[in-house]
Amino acid sequence: MASRIDGVHHLRSTPRYKLFQPTEMSAAGETRRVHLLNLSTSGALIYAADPPPLGSSIRVRCGVHWLSARVAWRNQRRLGVAFAQAMSDADVGLIIAVEAAALAVASRRTADL
Repeated sequence: MASRIDGVHHLRSTPRYKLFQPTEMSAAGETRRVHLLNLSTSGALIYAADPPPLGSSIRVRCGVHWLSARVAWRNQRRLGVAFAQAMSDADVGLIIAVEAAALAVASRRTADL
């Protein structure tokens, strides 16, 4: 379930929300499967098996939107990206709500086993 990351959010201009959501990222003409680890209106933390270099221009799918972004930092398989244009609070809320609903369904299925 997505949750607000405490302790650091006061240093950022927008709150970040922790999640674990499979998605896609396009870099250098290649689309690859990645996971969103946290999300805000201005950027995201992404896990990628083969992350693009620092400073790369990428596109990442967030919900129904493909957003242009730049790799701001990377550390092994994690990378922080800054969106070229901020998402709305409503769009971030929708992405988080969809993940919460998917987790609730998966939890019910597991309970039925």
